[in-house]
Amino acid sequence: MIPANVLIAGAGPAGLAMALCLAQNGVPVRIIDKLPTPRRGQKGPGIQPRTLELYKSLGVLDDILKRARFPQSVSHYKLPGGKEVEREYVMVQWTDPTPDRPYPNLLMFGQDRHEEVLRTHLERHGVKVEMGTKVLDFTQDESKVHVRIAKDDSADVEEATYDFLIGADGGHSTVRKVLGLEFAGESREAERVVGDIVVKAPGLAHDRSHVWGDIKSKIVMLRPCEAPDDDKVTLLLMGGGLDYEKIASSADEFVKVFYEISGRTDIQFGEAVWLSVFKPNIRMVQQFGVGRVFLAGDAAHTHSPTGGQGMNSSVQDSANLAWKLALVHKGLAPHSLLETYIAERLPVITEMLSRTTSLLNRTHRTLRPGEKLEDGLQRGGALNMLGIHYRWSPIVKDERRADAAEDERSSAYVGANGVCAGDRAPDAPVDGNVTRLFDTFRVTRHVAFVFSTDSTPADEVTSFVATLPDGLCEVAAVSPPGAASGTQTKAAYTLRDSEGEACKAYEVTSYPIIVVVRPDGVIGAIVKSAEGVQQYFENLLC
Repeated sequence: MIPANVLIAGAGPAGLAMALCLAQNGVPVRIIDKLPTPRRGQKGPGIQPRTLELYKSLGVLDDILKRARFPQSVSHYKLPGGKEVEREYVMVQWTDPTPDRPYPNLLMFGQDRHEEVLRTHLERHGVKVEMGTKVLDFTQDESKVHVRIAKDDSADVEEATYDFLIGADGGHSTVRKVLGLEFAGESREAERVVGDIVVKAPGLAHDRSHVWGDIKSKIVMLRPCEAPDDDKVTLLLMGGGLDYEKIASSADEFVKVFYEISGRTDIQFGEAVWLSVFKPNIRMVQQFGVGRVFLAGDAAHTHSPTGGQGMNSSVQDSANLAWKLALVHKGLAPHSLLETYIAERLPVITEMLSRTTSLLNRTHRTLRPGEKLEDGLQRGGALNMLGIHYRWSPIVKDERRADAAEDERSSAYVGANGVCAGDRAPDAPVDGNVTRLFDTFRVTRHVAFVFSTDSTPADEVTSFVATLPDGLCEVAAVSPPGAASGTQTKAAYTLRDSEGEACKAYEVTSYPIIVVVRPDGVIGAIVKSAEGVQQYFENLLC
């Protein structure tokens, strides 16, 4: 086994995405999980557009798109009887792709399958998750983290030393507890039973979700798995006067209450893959790391599942931290760069908790006259996470809008007044080495788009980039519509914006403009010359 420099505790989406990002960056990594086997069940199945874009850069998107699907419509049945559809509705409206947003829709993909895809890609880099393995405790000094590790199949305690420790070990995080960080917040009484259970043939229509009851009294929902050949459904059951612990104790107990609410005794159930009582915990730390130890995902923030933000926020935590950690590990950037992980993510997570809590309150409040359940279930808009930005970050640079950092602290989810440094980098079709800007994005490096009518700015940026450490940045020369064709440059990519979509997406109306995109798909800089690019990297690396 190659000695690892980074230990990741927790192999959910946050830990796996972190491990894969680091492995692709050439950082030796070890990832462990206290569970004896990989998780079963769909759990957090919604993948938001922003996460899909990150997965494009990470190289796993194609495997997800083959198996994921758009959320089904919902059939709400009339009671008593439970067979006649009273009304149908959707919780997410379909959005047509655009040149700058090729993946605009939420997709459903069970967390068990999701993690399987990430594990498979990670194993291609020679990294295998060690199941049944957990962190007991640790200490750290200025240069190392000293960790005590236990395995389920051994009485021995392993003592190992790492450069960094990442706690992606969930809401009950051992890493967070050893750090002594307060997990401030509240626990809500809005309990429900959740889980996955097998429905026997002929069962229910597989192309929609099914709901019986009313949130004012008792309600149960069954959502078929996204795989057409899978007979499992995800369940949610809640209401007044229910003994949740008893219902979650066995498939028989759940089925008994399901029949009482729905009247659908014709539906036959099989094995319960998992059943659990869920109570929303709305909590977060105010510090995502101490020294050489960092938290990501549920270890740093937990919340209501309403809105499908949690798992996605966890993956985005990892994308933000991993490229910075790689630079520091390689000695290319100071340790202080890691402080920007906290500076950038803390406002985003704070707003995420506010938004999901507001959705929780809407979902569970008493319906107004004429209002239906689905009115409180509508999703979309800012929840696609495409508007999340870091305009206030100390490491972004914007020469086009110097005031961007000052007037955008009101919302970390919605950036107004045009495209700025710190925003998500949009896609666009182009001609040249690649056919889309997203094809140049990598989690391992920056890319600098040089929008210019001649080759000089791109050559100047390329000459500067050549002075940086190998592989830190690639340059793409982008010729706008009407520019002379056949221009030769030293850039790695020579692209032609024939349809003007790239200039439109990045709001380029004068030349030259240079847009530097970070490994996490965020615009790091919008500048007007190679000197601006140099200043951006000096701030990052020095």
